[in-house]
Amino acid sequence: MGSEEQHPMIPVLDFSMEDSKPGSDSWLERCRSVRQALEEHGCFVAVYDKACEELENGVFCSMKELFDLSHETKQRNTYEGSPLKGYVGQLPQIPLHQSMGIDEGTTLEGIQSFAHKMWPKGNHQFCKYIFEYAKVAEELDRMVARMIFESYGLSEYYDSYIGSTSYLLRLLAHTAPEKVEPQLGLVAHTDKSFTTILHQNHVNALMVETRNGAWIHVDFSSTSSFVVMAGDGLMAWSNDRIQSPNHKVVMNGNETRYSLGLFAFSKGILKVPEELIDEEHPVQYKPFHHLGLLNFTYIQRVMGSETQCELPLVDFTNQNLKPGTHPWLSTCEVVRSALEDHGAFLALYDNITFETYDSVYSEMKNFFDLSTETKRRKTTEKPIFSYSGQRPQIPLYESAGIVNPLSFQDCQKFTHVMWPQGNHNFCESVHSYAKQVVKLDHIVKRMMFESYGVERKKLECLLESTEYVLRGYKYRIPEEGESNLGVAPHSDTALLTILNQKAEGLGVKLKNGEWFEVGVSPSLFLVMGGDALMVWSNGRIGACEHRVIVKSKKERYSMGLLSYAGKIMEPEEKLVDEEHPLRYKPLDHYGYLRFFLTQEALKSDSRIRAYCGI
Repeated sequence: MGSEEQHPMIPVLDFSMEDSKPGSDSWLERCRSVRQALEEHGCFVAVYDKACEELENGVFCSMKELFDLSHETKQRNTYEGSPLKGYVGQLPQIPLHQSMGIDEGTTLEGIQSFAHKMWPKGNHQFCKYIFEYAKVAEELDRMVARMIFESYGLSEYYDSYIGSTSYLLRLLAHTAPEKVEPQLGLVAHTDKSFTTILHQNHVNALMVETRNGAWIHVDFSSTSSFVVMAGDGLMAWSNDRIQSPNHKVVMNGNETRYSLGLFAFSKGILKVPEELIDEEHPVQYKPFHHLGLLNFTYIQRVMGSETQCELPLVDFTNQNLKPGTHPWLSTCEVVRSALEDHGAFLALYDNITFETYDSVYSEMKNFFDLSTETKRRKTTEKPIFSYSGQRPQIPLYESAGIVNPLSFQDCQKFTHVMWPQGNHNFCESVHSYAKQVVKLDHIVKRMMFESYGVERKKLECLLESTEYVLRGYKYRIPEEGESNLGVAPHSDTALLTILNQKAEGLGVKLKNGEWFEVGVSPSLFLVMGGDALMVWSNGRIGACEHRVIVKSKKERYSMGLLSYAGKIMEPEEKLVDEEHPLRYKPLDHYGYLRFFLTQEALKSDSRIRAYCGI
C-alpha cells in the first residue's frame, strides 16, 4: 500500500461558498478548477454542506431498512427494457454487493413508485429522506455540469443538456467480508453516465485508478463530502479531453458500507460539439443515444458470461470491418459458425439513426391504432404479407407487412391504402428504416457466401432478385387469466430475417435446446436464417426457432426486415458433396408461401421438407 500513497490524491473542491454566483470571479475560478480536475483525474471530491447530519442519518437508516427486505421483495425492482436500472445482488463474482435503482430518482413520483414496489402500503419516511437527498445531489450535479459547459465556452449548450437529462439514483450496500483480508465489493469499471455524484456513510472503500495505473483510496466519509465522477457520456461529449476513471470498491473491516450514486443521462443524442474538434482533437465518437448505452453495456456483460449466453454477438460497428481485412475474414467465420450452430446470431449495428428508429416505432404504433377494418385492407397480391391479427390461437399478436419498402413509391401505395388522405411521416419512416437495415442484410449475405467460397457473381445474382418485406409487430398486454404467449415457437419462411425489438420478450432456441432471451437496444438486432436459407445451404444452416413471451405491462412492438428469393432458388452446388448429399429440390419461394397454410403443410412435421424436400 505504501506505493499507492506516493501518488497525488484526488482534488478536493469547495462548493459551499455562498458568494460563488455564476459570472463572479470565484465562480469562474471554480469552473477552471472543475475542468482541470476532470481532465487530469476524471473525478474530484466536492465539499458541499447542503446535506445535514439529520438527513444523512435518515437516508442511511432508510437504506438499511430497504436492504433488510427479503431477496424476493428486492427483485421487484425492475424497469422494463432497462436491466441495469434494477436490482443487482447475490452474484458469485461480487457476493458482498447489492444495489437497487430508482429511475427518475430526483422526482417524488419516481421514488414513491419504487417505494410502492418494496412496501405496497407505502413508506413515507423512506420517500422523504431519499427525495431530500436526491434534490441535494441533483443541485450539485447541475452546478458541476454548468461549470463544465462554461469552462469550455459552451454555455449555450447547457440548457439543452439539462432539459434532456434523466437521473438514475442507485442505492448500494456492501457487506463486510467474512475474511480478515480485503475483498472486492464491486469490480473495476467506468460509469456510463454523463456525470455521477457519489455519497457514502463513514465506511471508506472506494478506489480510483490514476492515469499511471496506480490505485488510490478516496476518503469522502464526512457528511459534506461527495465524489463527482465523469462517465463515458462526458468522455464522448468532451472528445476524450475528459476520461471516465476506472474505479472499484474494496471492502475491509466489519461494517456494512451504504452509498448512493446519482447518475445523469441524456434522454437524447449525445454528440461531440464542433467547438471541441480541431487538429489536435479530431472527432473520436459518432453521435449516440445515451440511454441506449446502458442496454448496450448490459448486452456486453451478458455476452461475457458463458453461463448466461451461447448465442454469438457480432460487432458490425467496427470501423475496420472491411472486405478482405483480418477482422472481416474472422467475422465471416463467426457468422457462418453461428448460423450453422443456432441458425441465428446477435448483431451490434449502429447505422440506424435514432431519429429513424424512434420515428418508425412511433408510426407503426399509429398504424396498429387504426381500426381492424382499415388494417385488413388489401395491400398486396402476394401470400401471407398482409395484415394478420385477431387470431384465437395467438390473441396478443398483430402484424403487417410492407412489400418492397426500399421503393418509396411502394411505401406510398401501402400508406395510401391505410390513409387515403396520405401520411408522409409513416411513408418516410418505414422507407428510411428499411434502407438502413438492408445494408446489414447485404453484409451478412456477403460474409455467408465468402465463408463458403461461393463466387461473388452468384451473390450479386441473389441480391438482384431478392425481394424484401418490412414487417411491424404488436403484442397487446395479456388480460387477467390470459396466456402471455405472444407467438408460439416457429421458424420464418424467409431467406434471412433481421429483427429489432422495443421491449423484451423475444426468445431463441439454442442448439442445446435452451431458450435464450434477446436483449433490448436500438443497436441490437437478431439475424435469423429461415426456411429458404436452409434450402440454399442444403441443410447446413437450420431455420432458427424463436418465440415471443409478453413480459411487460405495456404493449410490445418489434420490427423485422425479411428477404425472399424472387427467382427459383436451388441449393448451392458447392454445398452438395458426399457428406452433404442433395436434400432439397429447387425452391419457388412464393409457391412455398402459398403452400404454407394448406392442410398438407399444417399436417407435416416440416413444411419446407414437405414442399421441396428430397
